[in-house]
Amino acid sequence: MGLSVAIGSGCAHAPLRSPQGSRRVSYGPYMRGLMLERSAHLSDALDAYRQALEHDEDSPFLHVRVGATQVKLGQTHQALKSFQRALSLDPSDPDALRWMAMLLTSQGQIDEAIRLYERLSGQEPADRFVLSTLADLYVLQGRLDDAVKMYTRLIDLEGPSQQLYFNLGVLYGRLGQFPNAIEHLSRAMELVPDSVEVRVALGLTYELAGQLSQAAAHYEEAIRLDPLNNRLYHHAARVAANQQDVPKAIRHYEMVLDIDPNDLEAIVGLVRLWMAEAQYVEAQHVLAAKLNSLGQLPELYLLLGLVYREADIPLEALRAFERASELRDDAPQAHFYLGAQLERLERNEEARWELRRAIELDPNHADALNYLGYMDADDGVNLREAKVLIERALALDPDNGAYLDSLGWVFYRLGQVSDAIRHLERASRLVDDDATVFDHLGQAYFAQGEAARAEIAWRKAIELDPDFEDVKRRLEQLMQRQVTVP
Repeated sequence: MGLSVAIGSGCAHAPLRSPQGSRRVSYGPYMRGLMLERSAHLSDALDAYRQALEHDEDSPFLHVRVGATQVKLGQTHQALKSFQRALSLDPSDPDALRWMAMLLTSQGQIDEAIRLYERLSGQEPADRFVLSTLADLYVLQGRLDDAVKMYTRLIDLEGPSQQLYFNLGVLYGRLGQFPNAIEHLSRAMELVPDSVEVRVALGLTYELAGQLSQAAAHYEEAIRLDPLNNRLYHHAARVAANQQDVPKAIRHYEMVLDIDPNDLEAIVGLVRLWMAEAQYVEAQHVLAAKLNSLGQLPELYLLLGLVYREADIPLEALRAFERASELRDDAPQAHFYLGAQLERLERNEEARWELRRAIELDPNHADALNYLGYMDADDGVNLREAKVLIERALALDPDNGAYLDSLGWVFYRLGQVSDAIRHLERASRLVDDDATVFDHLGQAYFAQGEAARAEIAWRKAIELDPDFEDVKRRLEQLMQRQVTVP
C-alpha cells in the first residue's frame, strides 16, 4: 500500500467541529484552507490552516489537516510532528492514526505502522481499508497467519470475492497448507473461470503438493486462455518433464521459442531435455542454430560444453568452456566448468587456477570451494586449506552428500579416521548411488581395522560401478589377507 493511494481517502475532508467561541473564528481560515487544498494551492492552504490553529490550537482535527497538507508538500518530518500533536490531544483520533500509520508505512517503519493500524482496527473493526492494509503489512513482515486472519475477516464482511479468495489461497500456499490453498483458489476460479492468474496459482499449488496431473491440466487451460503467454509454456514444460513426458515438455519449450526465439531459459530447458535423453546431436543442433541467430553468448557456450562433456567429447567440451570464459571473464560459473574440465583432462594446476578464479569472483561458489578442496585432498596436498574450503562449502549447503564425502576424505588424508568415518557414513546415506563414496568409506573402515565393514562398503561400490578397478584390487588384497592371516 503506497502513501499516494491513501491520500485521497475520505478522512482528508472531514467536517470541522461546530464553530463556537474561538472555533468560530478559526472556521473561516479552515474553510479557506480546505478550498485552497482542493484546488492544489497547498502552500496557501497550509498557511490558512495554521491561521485557524492560532485560534484553536487544541483542535486535533486542525493538526491533522496541517499534517495532511505537509505530507502532500513532501514535508514528512513536519507532518509527523503534526500527527503526533493531534494524538497527544486525542489518542484515539482515527484520522490522526490513519495518516500517521500511512506516513510511517511510506518511511518503512512497518512495526510502528502495524501498531497504529491495529489500534484503528480495534476502534473501527469493519473498516475494509484498515483490514486490507494490515493484511499487506503482515505479509511484508512474514506474519502470514495474521494476514490469513485479516483476509478471512474481509471475506466475512464483503462476501465472496475473487481477489480475496485468491489472496487467501496464495497465503495458504506460502504456509504449505496446500488443501486450504486449493480450496480457496478453486473458489476464486468459480467466480472468475477465465482468470489466467488463478489458473497459474492453482497449477503451482498442485505442483508443490505433488499432484502433477492436476497442475498440468490447469496450465493447459491457462494456455488455452492466453496462447501467446510464453511463461505458461514454461510451467507446462516443467511439469511434463517431471512427469517423464519428455516429448510433451519438448513441444512446450519449442512453443516458447516460436513466441520468443531469444528466450534463454527455454533454450536451456530444451537442451537439457535432449541431454537427459542422450540425444546429444539434437542438443548440438539447437545450440548451433542459436549461436548463429543470437550471436556468441557465453551462456550458450557453457551449455554446449556441458553437452560435449556428457557426450564424452572432452576436448570439444574444453574448447566450449574456454570460449565461455573468454567472452565473460567475470562469470564464476564459466571458470568453474573450465576448471572441472581441465581436472578431468589431468591438467591439475590449470584447473586449480580456474577454480580459484571462480572463488575469487564468487566467494560463496559452493561447488568450486568443494571441487578445489577435494582435488587437494585427493592429491594429499594443502590439506588444512582443503579442509577449510570444504567446510565453507558445507556451511552453504549442510546436507550435500558430495561435500560430506569430500570432508570425510580430507579427514582420512589427515589421519583423523574416526572423523572421516563419521562424515563418510552420513555421505553414504545421502548419496547412496555413488561408488566413490563407498570406496572412501571402505578405505576408512580398513584403516580403522574394521575389515568386515570395509568389505561390505567395497562390495557396494562394485555393485554400483562394476568397472571400478581400484576397488576390485582392494577387495582382492583384502581377500588374500583374510586367507593368509589366521
